[in-house]
Amino acid sequence: MTSRSDDSPPLPIDRQGLIHASTVLRAGQQGQLVRAVRAGELQRVRRGVYSPVGADPPPRGADHHVLTAFAAAAQRDHPVFAGYTSALLHGMPAVGAVPSQVTFLASGASGRIRNGVIEVGRRDDTVVETRGGVRLTSLADAVLEVGRRSPLVTALAMVDAAIGPRLVGDRRPACRLDELVAILERRRPFRGSLRVAAVLARADPAAESPLQSLSRLRFEEYGFPPPLTQHELALADGRIVRLDFAWPGLGVWGEADGIARYGGGQRTAATALEEEQRAEAIRTTTGWRCVRWGWQDAWRGVPLARALLDAGLTSSGRARRR
Repeated sequence: MTSRSDDSPPLPIDRQGLIHASTVLRAGQQGQLVRAVRAGELQRVRRGVYSPVGADPPPRGADHHVLTAFAAAAQRDHPVFAGYTSALLHGMPAVGAVPSQVTFLASGASGRIRNGVIEVGRRDDTVVETRGGVRLTSLADAVLEVGRRSPLVTALAMVDAAIGPRLVGDRRPACRLDELVAILERRRPFRGSLRVAAVLARADPAAESPLQSLSRLRFEEYGFPPPLTQHELALADGRIVRLDFAWPGLGVWGEADGIARYGGGQRTAATALEEEQRAEAIRTTTGWRCVRWGWQDAWRGVPLARALLDAGLTSSGRARRR
């Protein structure tokens, strides 16, 4: 994997897949490390920390953020991940630009930003957990900190995921919206509390995907009336279906299709046929018009807005200030 003579041992690598110059130095393999870097077999993650370059492309986005966080953690005493980094480790979705700075919990009440690391001040009620040998702030603490620092769409997607169903067949949320609100009220005032409140005011435990979170923001931005979410409807044949969004008074319902970005697969012909049959059954029962959109439509905004207008939704034509 890395440049070495036949009788030289491999470079020491930790459980996160990282090679540390300090460990290599103690093992007397610094020459081997230099040769591997020059040969392009290792890439620098942080100063003094490297990862092997394999057949797979180097990690990007959220994966790169987590790798960088573990590299930074190895250079600290008793690290505790916090904020955006902690939220990723809890399995929250990454929507929008992934920050280059990684986040840790400070040892005291004061925070700082230094060398690509954000240290969040420790509070009396900060909860620290251990998961798989990794110490990190609780999911509630993590997403509230994301709400304080991140764009609204990023924070809302994470909060929705935190308070919504975790797994298919498991409807129990990882944390509750009223729990997040209670923590916010207990800690007020603090810098960024209004940003956090704006996120929680828009959160929806019924949201089942980041695309649904983004879509609700687009409805608000383009002045569309708020829909019913996860609206249950009895079809003429007795089946009960659940609609992502519904505007019953306006005769429109919407389906946010996130398979291209978050579903991990492609739509098959059978899936497309099933969706069309379902849409026809809903139309036959209600007479409502269907609007279906994907990630790019919602991310760009205008295509989604046009589709909703074409379906007959009314809009105030004014984006609300966020």
